[in-house]
Amino acid sequence: GSASEPAQFTRGYGLAFGNAERKAMGMALVDRSLRAEEFNEEVRSPAQQEEFVLAHCDNVEAAGFVSHLKLPHYVDFQSELELIRKLRKSAPKPGSDQ
Repeated sequence: GSASEPAQFTRGYGLAFGNAERKAMGMALVDRSLRAEEFNEEVRSPAQQEEFVLAHCDNVEAAGFVSHLKLPHYVDFQSELELIRKLRKSAPKPGSDQ
């Protein structure tokens, strides 16, 4: 979120043919990380810089990270959902004076 937008999830997209879900997930991660300008985000971290992402996304360590994402993440996602809900509840409503 930001001062004008409530907290929210965003996503990237990736398409691969056959049994290549790791490639599709990797492409989706790269797609989203490089869309900071489109979402009017301030580029504050290396994960939002094109050169950094492209230099680090196509190696063995990146494949391990994407494989890790295929594992069940019930606790992680539930805690992130709760955090987003709390942030949205405490955010000033559009049109209010706060």
